[in-house]
Amino acid sequence: MIFVNDVFPGPSLYLDEGDDVTRNTPWSDGVSGLSQWAILPGARHVYKWKATQYGTYWYHSHDRSRIMDGLYGAIFIRPTANRESPFSMISSDPAEIEAMKTAASNPQLVVLSDWDHLTSDAYMQAMRESGYDIFCSDSVLINGSGSVYCKDPEELTALQPPQIRQVVNESLTDKGCNPFLVTLQGDWKHNPAALPGGLNSGCVPSQGDTTIFQVDRDAKWASFNFISAASIKALAVSIDEHPLYIYEVDGRYIEPQLAHEFPIYNGERYSALVRLDQRLANYTMRVAGNGNQVISGFATLSYHGSEQNSYQSVPYIDYGGINTTDSVIVLNTTHLPPYPPILPAEVADEFHLLTLGRLNSSWEWTLDGTTFLPATLSAMKPALYDPGSPDLAPSLKITTKNDTWVDIVFQLAIPPPTLLQPPHPIHKHSNKAFLIGADHGKFVWSSIEDASKESPESFLQTPLYRDTFVTSPSGEAWIAIRYHVENPGAFLLHCHMETHLSSGMGMVILDGIDAWPAAI
Repeated sequence: MIFVNDVFPGPSLYLDEGDDVTRNTPWSDGVSGLSQWAILPGARHVYKWKATQYGTYWYHSHDRSRIMDGLYGAIFIRPTANRESPFSMISSDPAEIEAMKTAASNPQLVVLSDWDHLTSDAYMQAMRESGYDIFCSDSVLINGSGSVYCKDPEELTALQPPQIRQVVNESLTDKGCNPFLVTLQGDWKHNPAALPGGLNSGCVPSQGDTTIFQVDRDAKWASFNFISAASIKALAVSIDEHPLYIYEVDGRYIEPQLAHEFPIYNGERYSALVRLDQRLANYTMRVAGNGNQVISGFATLSYHGSEQNSYQSVPYIDYGGINTTDSVIVLNTTHLPPYPPILPAEVADEFHLLTLGRLNSSWEWTLDGTTFLPATLSAMKPALYDPGSPDLAPSLKITTKNDTWVDIVFQLAIPPPTLLQPPHPIHKHSNKAFLIGADHGKFVWSSIEDASKESPESFLQTPLYRDTFVTSPSGEAWIAIRYHVENPGAFLLHCHMETHLSSGMGMVILDGIDAWPAAI
């Protein structure tokens, strides 16, 4: 694996809003071939930036699929004392609000990830040689700790969510993984003999450490800021007997939403306030696979003064991520109103339609419908030095002018719409964007304005404001985002499933090219 400062995950960075980490610059976005040269073995690179955005973020590799090898860590930027917060929407008690502010300023950072015994290179090689799109892991880790749990395939199959069972009607493997069905893989050529042992089946149990989060009931509240550093897993999160007040999404406040469980996709961040009003005991934090594998990881929320192993907490979700009762509230991720309210421009200056999905095989993915982001990106001269680089196909670039508004529609359509595919967490570098609409079927209009007139029900009354946008797990569906060009530079737009990015699912945004900084 890859360590950062000899630890995994890498050390968490705690900063204050407004800190000079050195200066505000697009040269430190961290994508080789776009904003910097690749950092070679034995070399060093100093990132220089200003912490202008408060909230929860993370640093990680953008070279091939190196996140799968452990190259990531958390970043928390503490809001200024005078920044308006939404905590009065949870309680009107001044003492409670103050306790929430204190908790939010000193959160427990929770890095979620999946892990496999194969290195990222070996995992990608298995996909190339077998022809399969593989999304099976050995374990789910919480702050780098976890175990490999092996269960009977019949038990795991029974724990699969009902909506998945309607499609996957065969037994799961002993790792809780789906068999390689035509409905999931298509009818391209495959070579099952090339699959390494233990990848999709052949579970080998192992016992690792369990992360313990200590809390003090006298503090009244605690904040858990969750970061999905998962390579290929969609996850679901819950803490036994502790409802969650989700108050920050992708590094920005929202109107707090009460939930017992929430889904989190690759690259997303959710921050939750937890009321510390339960008996002095240990409670299980559960992180389950959310659809593409029946798997779970566990941590412990431990009250100071609790007796070890003295109490079995009551779960909201089971090992497969299914709600244990009908009263469990799942976070509605289509209703996350930004706080304070913020809206996009009513009309955009540009419109782009991207067709995404598989291309040529089960495991190769495209974001523009015609070609792949080159695997040699890290060897290219940074686009900030040469925006006209011939190494990038014109279809892999969106070029914008500063202080304009841009619409991008992501259309799931290839290959045949009957072939299922996983949700794609599309991540936009640089500033955030508004998710303004989503629907099934084809986007048949030439602009958002035309679409909103003919299909108003497809658009959100309160747009979401975030930097990661998840497509529907459907053969044919679309989502639409709108963003303001206000941070000139060369940035990446990509699926945050590492195997998809590594196999080509990305493209480049050359934002505000008329206002780029001078080369350094």
